[in-house]
Amino acid sequence: MYLNKIYSEPIGLFDAVEFKNGLNFIHGIKDDDTPKESLNSVGKSTFLDLIDFALLSSFSKTHNQRLYKAKSLMSGYNIVLEFEIDSTSYIVKRNVDEPNIIEFGALSEDLITYSIKELKKKFGNLIFKRNNYEGVFLPEKWFRSLMLFYVKIQKFKKAKFLDPIKYISEISETQINVYQFYLLGLNNNITNRIYEHRVRQSGISTTIKEVSKYVAEKYDITDLKQAQIETSKLKLEIKKLSNALDKFELGAQYDDAEKEANILTERIKNNLYQNFIDTEKLKSYKSSFTLPSKINMRRINSMYKEISEEFALKVNKTLKEAIDFRKKLNESRKEFLQLEIDKIKGNIELRNELIQESEKTRAKIFTFLAAKEAITDLTEAFYNLNEKRNKLGDLEANTKILFDLQKELDEILAELTKMSSESLEFLNDENDFILKFSENFDSVYNEIYLNKKDTSQLSIIGGSRKNSILEIDISLPDMFGKGKNQGRTLIYDLSVLLYNIINTNNFPRFLIHDGIFDGVDKAHFVSVCKFIEGIVSTGRKIQYITTINEEGTLSDKFGDEEIINPEYIDQNSILTLSPTSKLFKVDF
Repeated sequence: MYLNKIYSEPIGLFDAVEFKNGLNFIHGIKDDDTPKESLNSVGKSTFLDLIDFALLSSFSKTHNQRLYKAKSLMSGYNIVLEFEIDSTSYIVKRNVDEPNIIEFGALSEDLITYSIKELKKKFGNLIFKRNNYEGVFLPEKWFRSLMLFYVKIQKFKKAKFLDPIKYISEISETQINVYQFYLLGLNNNITNRIYEHRVRQSGISTTIKEVSKYVAEKYDITDLKQAQIETSKLKLEIKKLSNALDKFELGAQYDDAEKEANILTERIKNNLYQNFIDTEKLKSYKSSFTLPSKINMRRINSMYKEISEEFALKVNKTLKEAIDFRKKLNESRKEFLQLEIDKIKGNIELRNELIQESEKTRAKIFTFLAAKEAITDLTEAFYNLNEKRNKLGDLEANTKILFDLQKELDEILAELTKMSSESLEFLNDENDFILKFSENFDSVYNEIYLNKKDTSQLSIIGGSRKNSILEIDISLPDMFGKGKNQGRTLIYDLSVLLYNIINTNNFPRFLIHDGIFDGVDKAHFVSVCKFIEGIVSTGRKIQYITTINEEGTLSDKFGDEEIINPEYIDQNSILTLSPTSKLFKVDF
């Protein structure tokens, strides 16, 4: 993928810009009459946002506050990006009024209107699909995540260039390794399995925590073992209470009344118990007979997004499938369940009549006995028995949930331990490729950091204690010195870019770095320029797009060291902005 041109339609929102092979500077310069005025907010990063917008970035205040502020200025305009892939020219048009509806097609053909979801899938296949790749590739879901590797633009209040591997700070290293392996051309099946297991582990651990919290707060129980002890204790107490009630005796002088009350109580108890069983059965039948009229899929999806977007999509899909299955099941069982429900209702009504008759008779006896102060222990015993049964039922249900969840969690952890061993085997099998790419990385390092006796190192470590298990490690001498950590990103990104230029027909031939040279030694900027020119001289297409300032990035208006002077910068600038010549001509 090679960028050709970006402009507005109709013209006038900003000056049209043509991209070229080699260096493409977005240049911020001082005005002669206001030399002290800042070069911030002239539109350098916003211009890069326009490229990213055309490449289907999210358009919202949350995801891109800077571009969103220009919404009123951009209203009524299409942002048009022309690019080519394998000698075929394409054009994409997108606007802020309907950002989820985009026009796209070959430049020589009529454009087709796509939803953003549809176009992400098409772009994913067109730009990033590898031929004969044995690993996992999900074009619709991955397009933006892969594109963000090539388009690194500074966002408001976001850290810059802190980690070349974890280039998307919002997601885990476990997930980003899936993308990194794909970018490197390594089989990512193992990293994808690790990621999926970590998502499940996180979800189950969260559920265990919530259920445990509920049990702890309600019953003052801290773990599964204590819950099992409490369950056994409750069962014993219930049995003792039941036996005591079965043998309940009042006094010899009330023997006849006591016997009759016991018979009535046993009859009421049995009928209540049978009604309880039938009521629960009725609830079960009704729950499978009808479905809730509304299920808030968005709310469920939003809740699971906090874990991970991939996990939320899987939950959303599984929930929909379950609902569809439930509807079909209800239809096939409707007639049978209705007969069962009517039968159960009839039995419950009959028992209720018997209970009412028995209670009336028993009430007279209890009135007699209560007058003699003989019933207090009996009523209290029944109350305690009911409370303990309720507690036991709730505790057993939650204990079973905890047991099942813990069992599943143990199985996941066992699989992860197994994958840790598999990761070492995988690295052994891919050793030649990793060594080759590591040599390529070191070669790029030596081109940028001249006259260094130290060597850089890129390695992939298996069996790591990190959640990712497989860890991509990049180290440079004194990598935590000023500007050096940005250098790790610079060298790694250029290494991946160069690898895919050589080995693929479709991957991006461009790399966008916004402000990466801030605080970096001038000599390294010069080296990067020469490095890019060296690639161009071999006949390869490569576009390095970066923002630079006349002052700040390089002092003394770039100086005159070797060929990198103001004239050279001007020749390689595709867009020059200043405090009096801003991107949209106005402040926003």
